Amino acid sequence: MRVTGRLLRPSTLAERRILKALGLDFIRVPRGKNPFAVARQLARVAKGAVPELQMIRQIVEEDRQRRPRIPVPDPTSPHQPASPWCPHAAL
Repeated sequence: MRVTGRLLRPSTLAERRILKALGLDFIRVPRGKNPFAVARQLARVAKGAVPELQMIRQIVEEDRQRRPRIPVPDPTSPHQPASPWCPHAAL
């Protein structure tokens, strides 16, 4: 794993497959966890030696809960509301 601050990126194909199985390209480690320890655990999971995937999934869920969700407009709705910055752009 490549550690850049609290961001972990895969450096081997096995690590990349583990992250892709979780639906991620990288992991942002929360402040309460040590990024180097998480990187070591991911390396162990990638080798298939230790079943520590549950801890990695907990970190991923913490990150997903921490990030605010961006509301996406319904694509099937016939009327899209106008933007407050550009009200004449409504179709």
